[in-house]
Amino acid sequence: MILFHSEGLVDRSIAVDEYIGSPLYYVIPEHEAGVVTAVLLVVGAWWLRRGARGGKPKAVATIDAYRSLSPLHRLLAWMLLLSSAIHAGLVLGHELSVYTALYGTGAAALFLVARRLMNGRPWRRWTRLVLLGSIIGYAVSSVAGSAPDQLGITTKLIELTALTIAFMPSQPGRFRQLAATTGAIALVVLTGLAGWIGAFVAGAGGHHLGESPPPGVLLPPGEDREPTAAEQASADTLYAATVAAVAKYQDPAVAAIDGYDVDGIVGRDFHAQNAAYKNDGHIFDPQRPENLIYAVGPTGPVLIGVMYEMDDVGVAGPAVGGPLTVWHAHDHVCFGLTPPALTGLTSPFGYCPAGSITIPITNEMIHLWTLPGVPEQFGDLEDGWLSGYLEALAKS
Repeated sequence: MILFHSEGLVDRSIAVDEYIGSPLYYVIPEHEAGVVTAVLLVVGAWWLRRGARGGKPKAVATIDAYRSLSPLHRLLAWMLLLSSAIHAGLVLGHELSVYTALYGTGAAALFLVARRLMNGRPWRRWTRLVLLGSIIGYAVSSVAGSAPDQLGITTKLIELTALTIAFMPSQPGRFRQLAATTGAIALVVLTGLAGWIGAFVAGAGGHHLGESPPPGVLLPPGEDREPTAAEQASADTLYAATVAAVAKYQDPAVAAIDGYDVDGIVGRDFHAQNAAYKNDGHIFDPQRPENLIYAVGPTGPVLIGVMYEMDDVGVAGPAVGGPLTVWHAHDHVCFGLTPPALTGLTSPFGYCPAGSITIPITNEMIHLWTLPGVPEQFGDLEDGWLSGYLEALAKS
């Protein structure tokens, strides 16, 4: 059963929080326990301070040890304990696995180095090793396909800041300061790249129901399944009608006459919009697709598909083909103002390129690929398949 669109061409509203997006921009349910344990750490600190005021020996000793630290090292102690608490929460939020064992080990190690710091014991070397291990482990697991989320990224930023403090040389020196600064910058870049790579690896399923989408893509809720005979027939009819209707636009000059903006076709995913067909009340009309999609091949522009759009944000497109015709929206898209253009996606650290702003959510859209023999008629088009098609076209 399709959960997200009604039958036929009847549309309904869909709230933003009903969509499924990339974990890169959210906190996944398995990690919510880490938020809880972070809050409990603050509550525990308050309780400990209260106990010290009441004269409890252990509480007094702990508070005295904390107050003996410099302001910078107090901050370091807080960051180590906070990361430890979050890791402990991750153990509670996941089923037993290698990952939970690593989370538990990380929580214990971070707590122990924080304790060494507060007790006045040698701590720099152990703190560096523990933090480096945690950061590098995160990068490796992300690249391996463990989807990074906002809690994980925030935790790594805390650890990166803590590591920067731990790498500050106890004795001044230009070379040591330069090495510490260079190492900190390199680890920030490594963490950011790992977050990007991990998010795209986890979202490799593309636009299929029940899978984690890539960054910037929102999918409606639902589970992938085989289409019914009626859904297959509807999708086939729509596809055949679209291919026939847009065949004339193989020539961009013809598309220009009909109002499509084909000036400056570049790349392999050039969307030529037709302003007259946007917000015109026509949905899934093969005679009036809102966008034509071109790719530049060895012999010039090639029409590879169309993109249908809904008129309004938050209105679900009609899934006439059931799981075959899955609409999607975009979130965290960066839009430049001078000149107006898309500039990319919001980074894992939450910012867009200079001079651009984040668009929270777009209207829904769906791609239909018109090339003969295309592996999937709706949704994603594999870059490798498109490259092979264009190369074969040049040789024919």
